[in-house]
Amino acid sequence: MPKNRLMEILETNRDVIRQSSQKGLPMGLRLFLFLILFLSFIMLGVLFILFSTGTFRIGLQEHKSVLGSELAHITKDISQYFGNLSVQTVELAKGLSLSIERNMKERGRSIADLQKYPELLEHLLEDEVDRLTGALEKSRASGVFIILDATVNPDLPGAENSRACIYLRNMEPNIVNEMASNLRYYLGPMTIARKKGIHILPQWQMEMDISEFSYFSEAKAAAREHKLPLSRLYRWSRGAALPGGSERAMHCIVPLIASDGTVFAVCGFEVSEMLFKLSYAPKSENYGRLYCLLSPLDEDKLQLSGALFAGSFAAGPAVSELMNTEVSPFAGGFYSYLQSEDDGYAGLHQIISLYPGDSAYADEQWAVVLMMPHQRLDSLISAKNRLLVMGLLILIFVNIGLALLISHTYINPVTTALEHLKTPSQAAKTRIPEIDDLIEFLAAQDDSPGSPDTKELPAQEYSNLCLEFIKNVQTLSPAEKAVFNLYVKGHTAREIADILCLSINTIKTHNRRIYMKLNVTSRKELMLYIQMIEEAKLIHS
Repeated sequence: MPKNRLMEILETNRDVIRQSSQKGLPMGLRLFLFLILFLSFIMLGVLFILFSTGTFRIGLQEHKSVLGSELAHITKDISQYFGNLSVQTVELAKGLSLSIERNMKERGRSIADLQKYPELLEHLLEDEVDRLTGALEKSRASGVFIILDATVNPDLPGAENSRACIYLRNMEPNIVNEMASNLRYYLGPMTIARKKGIHILPQWQMEMDISEFSYFSEAKAAAREHKLPLSRLYRWSRGAALPGGSERAMHCIVPLIASDGTVFAVCGFEVSEMLFKLSYAPKSENYGRLYCLLSPLDEDKLQLSGALFAGSFAAGPAVSELMNTEVSPFAGGFYSYLQSEDDGYAGLHQIISLYPGDSAYADEQWAVVLMMPHQRLDSLISAKNRLLVMGLLILIFVNIGLALLISHTYINPVTTALEHLKTPSQAAKTRIPEIDDLIEFLAAQDDSPGSPDTKELPAQEYSNLCLEFIKNVQTLSPAEKAVFNLYVKGHTAREIADILCLSINTIKTHNRRIYMKLNVTSRKELMLYIQMIEEAKLIHS
């Protein structure tokens, strides 16, 4: 675009702006802006109400309600399952204690001298395989074990941490059916597995290394320290992988106590992380990367290194870190579980009791947690609020359209009526009372005597008025004279504009100047003077 043309456009726009600032805004634009302002205040009021009533947090409350219900359901199931398995562990311990002690007496041996007869250990364990197998098949555990406080080879290096045991695993622990059980031999004498026809796992070892299984010694120490029944001495271990294994698991451990008070073994059930995942993975399909945890709770910190995880995603929070259970910045009661500034989770947790109030381990706290990454919860909340924001935007556009429609509908008859005011005698009714009254008033003004009545004037005064008018006609400019002559011929302002090829506004400008120079106030008065001159034969066409 040429530079001169661009300057012309800018100058034209500048003139339009300058004229608008001088003349003011049109009524239609004024009404439109007023309606926009009015509707904007209404929208601000609606937004204030939405914020103050927490409408933008409704999505958060809905998610909290759904996750809270899911958490309550999972917590109830976990509490019932772990409680039942604890009872089964205690019953198993009682049965094993009586059986092994009776077996030793039948052989003429004392249970307190168990380590003195290593040749009997394999026979004692073999006699209890069927009991262990039956208990495992009737439970929903992933494994069962008994660990004697003795070793087959006490003279070997490291024998102080090696204990004779039987450890069986059910490879399908979520199926409680004898015919469908899939038992595997994890720890124990090889000859027992061959006699019983049990397949051996690749991680098989002959004895348990208790240096990596501290709960064995802790269970014995607690039984000696606390003179409590077995139902108050069972303990749930924190999640960890056993020696030689990779899968994490929790163990319910109960000491075996002879009638004379000798603690000679421990037994219990295993709950593997796979079983936990199969049983307690969150069922809310709308929440991706939602995890369920059963975790130890120490001083309001989740000990993830001892937790079991369940979720539809393999990747979860790092188990080697502590996570603070601080109140989340989100409203609505969510908690924030922070491992680092860049690695945070949000969710809900509920304290669960795995022990009776008078248990030796009643002080240990556990929590069931439902959590997801902060970003995931943010996106879920944003999805809910996005619909609300879209609705508000649509409402804003509807308001703008409504303002345009109302302003046009309201102003159109007004502008039409104002156009009629230019010829009040010919104006039709506008059905706007104020404008109709004004039209009637102006029409009456045109009809009222705005000039002297020539019939009542003396001859000399009549002649003087005509002469004064004729003198004033000589002061008109050529353009004004052309308009005046057409008025003399009886043409209207609109007809004059068409004849002279001028705009009606230009004719109105000429009219104002003609009226001022001829000292008249209306077209009617102008025509009256013309009639006076014609009657006096003082001017000729």
